[in-house]
Amino acid sequence: GFHAVSRAAVTDLDVVMVIGCGMIGIGALVRAALRGARVIAVDVDDEKLQLAKRMGAVYTINSATEDVHARLSEITGDMGPDVVIEAVGAPATYRMAVDEVAFTGRVVCIGYAKSEVAFETKYFVSKELDIRGSRNALPEDFRAVMEYVKRNEIPDILISGIYPPEKAEEAMTTWSDNPGKVFRIFIAF
Repeated sequence: GFHAVSRAAVTDLDVVMVIGCGMIGIGALVRAALRGARVIAVDVDDEKLQLAKRMGAVYTINSATEDVHARLSEITGDMGPDVVIEAVGAPATYRMAVDEVAFTGRVVCIGYAKSEVAFETKYFVSKELDIRGSRNALPEDFRAVMEYVKRNEIPDILISGIYPPEKAEEAMTTWSDNPGKVFRIFIAF
């Protein structure tokens, strides 16, 4: 998530919407907030949105129960967010990112869509969008994460379990049996 914020060139002048508050989305949200941006978190899970608020989101929107466009209009004065970071990988969230970002805005896609995503390409041109992918991280991103962890207390909810090496298989089963609910599992050596 930290790398996506670098790819978006987020500054303290930006309003940033992060779609998806899993571990990667939370990382993007934290880095954007550290850069001074006003962050809007969007998810379908109220618990994840509460965590997003704890981690630096100024606003939260539950897209399952709220009208995202109407809320963004309220928050941004009908302008839309300057940056949208898509961290879900669903066709609907990819389209939401392009539809809701401000004119001359930046969209960074982290999530992998498992099916084809159809776009009205006129938006890319008429809105003058910059659309970027974010796949890996650079050494400076890792340094920024380590610095953040050193300076801040990490909420327990971000650590889903700590297992000894002999229980690594159990840890992987816990992770695979609970999609979207396990943030990080550590193997303690």
